[in-house]
Amino acid sequence: MVRRALILGLAVTAIVVGSSTSAAAVTTVDRAAQIASAQDDLVALINAYRVSNGVGQLSASGPLTNAAAWMAADMAAKNYIAHVSSDGRSPVQRMSAFGYPATSLYTGEDLGAGFASASAMLAGWQASAAHNAILLSSNYNAVGIGLGYNANSTYKWYWAGDFGGPGGNVRVIAPAPQPQPARAGVAPRGSAPQPEPAAEEQVDPEAAAQAAHLALLEERAARRMAHLFAVLLRLESI
Repeated sequence: MVRRALILGLAVTAIVVGSSTSAAAVTTVDRAAQIASAQDDLVALINAYRVSNGVGQLSASGPLTNAAAWMAADMAAKNYIAHVSSDGRSPVQRMSAFGYPATSLYTGEDLGAGFASASAMLAGWQASAAHNAILLSSNYNAVGIGLGYNANSTYKWYWAGDFGGPGGNVRVIAPAPQPQPARAGVAPRGSAPQPEPAAEEQVDPEAAAQAAHLALLEERAARRMAHLFAVLLRLESI
């Protein structure tokens, strides 16, 4: 029986499906080629979807691809699906570790499991409003897709999509994660398809710059006041 689940997270989202009859036994070399092809296919499908909705295309990013590939492989090897990886890192921390300037840009992550093809994975994300918002966000201009496979895991196929960019004309901020209905959550072994909420995790470069400027002005004002008091004290002593 095919199982599915959908996960959405802090500028992050995810979907999970179960094993598929199309996932036949193949050699390691064949599997690696299959994974590489599927990753490229999903980037192309996402870009076609964005163009059809009037949103700019995403460029494939080496650092984001490496971050997503590591995450997908880790989920497959350790049989889980969550935006916090098995070593305790958040999406932003993982992207940064692979060389992407995630702490100063908008970032997002979509996850999925059990989808054995790029088109199936895209359809799963499109079916969720939160996942779909990340797919079509104008805040992103770069993407990396990762796919991992483990025949002994719950869902066999594990996908990760890492998005990044400087922001766009329309600022999309997904709500913080809220308690979900009873059917929501990561699907346990043997359960029916289930979605999990998504949210967006991002750094606003403009707000960060304004905050830094304000702090600088406050520091300068404090130094001037201290200097003024020192002058007054000297005059008083004279």
